[in-house]
Order: sequence, then C-alpha cells, then structure tokens
Amino acid sequence: MKQRSLCARYVENIEEELARLLAQNKILAWFQGRMESGPRALGNRSILMSTARAENKDIINERVKYREAFRPFCPSLTIEAAPQYLVRYRVEPFMITSFDTIEERKARIPAVVHADGTARPQTVRRDINPCYWTLITEFGELTGDPVLLDTSFNIKGEPIICHPREAIRCFYDSGIDYLVIGNYLSSKE
Repeated sequence: MKQRSLCARYVENIEEELARLLAQNKILAWFQGRMESGPRALGNRSILMSTARAENKDIINERVKYREAFRPFCPSLTIEAAPQYLVRYRVEPFMITSFDTIEERKARIPAVVHADGTARPQTVRRDINPCYWTLITEFGELTGDPVLLDTSFNIKGEPIICHPREAIRCFYDSGIDYLVIGNYLSSKE
C-alpha cells in the first residue's frame, strides 16, 4: 500500500459502514477472502451498488465496466429475502437462472430488473458467505431491501481481479468510489 501512496483505514464493523455508503449510492469494489469459483460466482470479487435507482445500471456501465448497456446485473440477495422478490423462487447461488420479479418489488430494485420484468439473482447464504450475507443484511436494514447490484470485479476485456495489486489498479483506473480489501477501506476522496 505504501508503494502506491494508498491510504486505507481499518474498520471494525466493515459491513455496517459499507451498507451506509451503498445507501448513499456509492460504488464499492469488494475484495474478500478467497476467490470464488464456478459459473457466474460472485460475492468475494464484486463491484457493488444500490439497486434502488434504475440509472445505477447505466452509471456502473459508463464509469466502471465500460460495456454495452443491455448487459444485465445481478441482484445479490439473502436467501431469506428471495421469496419476497422472486416468483417461484428456488436456491440460485450462481446467477444462472432468470426469475420473474414479484410485481410489487420491481420498482424498489429497478437497477437489477430486466426490461421483461425478470432478474438473474444470486442467493446468498449466511453459512456459505457470512461477510457478504451480513453486508446485504445491513444494507437491507437501512433501506428496506436486502438486495445489492453485483457485478464481477473487473472491467470489460479484463479477467476477474485476483490480487490486491490488481484491485488497486482497477480502483484507480475506473469510477469506483471505494475499495474494500478485508476490513480496510480506501477512497479517492
């Protein structure tokens, strides 16, 4: 960190602090523990934002991902909340299957609902990813919706971030507001 003059501060309850930033519509790069594997696995190498505003999808595409506007983003939500948002819900840990979104919830999470009213979710279980589950839960307590916009921690044409050095480079080379590595929080402000 010293080599790049990066200032980071340790935050004891990182999930609570990040939930507040996400509720303020900030873009977070989330680098936690071991890298996940599997098709469309998310939750340890992610770029996160609130789902509450439809334009957040465009903001992420323009400022961070640099990709086509039609590409969907994942709603990561706690497994406990999934039946409140998804029609005929079932466990979906890898953002593979599309579900119809419950009509009353569409307007609450427009950044992750597709034009046809569907969403491709990742359901997050506390026993599998307690840190990510806690972040989503904290966000839900603040906003009423335990659902985050989640996309892989990379930009168009680049592989998923694997090393903290790559995370720092992506943070500075894009419109990400905050970088989180473990319990360390960095900002450009």
